[in-house]
Amino acid sequence: MEKSNVIEFPKKQSLRKRLNDKAQDQKAVLSLSIASVLLVSLLLNQWLVGGNNQAANSSGSRQIASFNDNFAQDVKWEHDFAKELSQKDLQVSAKLAERPTVRDDLVFGFLQGKYGMKLTKGHIESLEFIDAQAGEQPMSIENKDNFLMSYRDAFGLDFRQVSVTEKNASEEIYSLFSDNKIIVGSARFALDDQGRVVSVKITQ
Repeated sequence: MEKSNVIEFPKKQSLRKRLNDKAQDQKAVLSLSIASVLLVSLLLNQWLVGGNNQAANSSGSRQIASFNDNFAQDVKWEHDFAKELSQKDLQVSAKLAERPTVRDDLVFGFLQGKYGMKLTKGHIESLEFIDAQAGEQPMSIENKDNFLMSYRDAFGLDFRQVSVTEKNASEEIYSLFSDNKIIVGSARFALDDQGRVVSVKITQ
């Protein structure tokens, strides 16, 4: 008996190929179905809009004319809503593009967002270190009088001069003077054991 020269493919590879071909066929059918739906939707939309005038002139097509009128109103409403929404987006974008305030520059710039703030009438009353749980360390503010003068607008006190009145390992207190050398408030810096600023409290 002669041996057959036909080489049979492994069944596993043949099965894998059939499954792959089936998946490709399904993808092709799905793509064709989506394209067909889009095409039908486009043609239906053009027919509804284009047939509006013809339906208005025909007494036997009043229901279609009414439908097209409603459809046109819906399209107009969508355009008006989109226009209104775009104007609101422009207003929000313009608001987001506003220049940061001195307070923003202090809290999110100089202090790097590590300190929470307590506000009174829109001005900073106190700052407190809040990122200890995130592994962050308090900041070392070497020149505290320059710090106070640079960000005085954020504190809401009209002072023009700063002078240290008390200084020890755990805190530093500065008096805030007006142009007339009158004390208008004070700034108290609480420090950790390495001299880093844990909190700042501004009082009148």
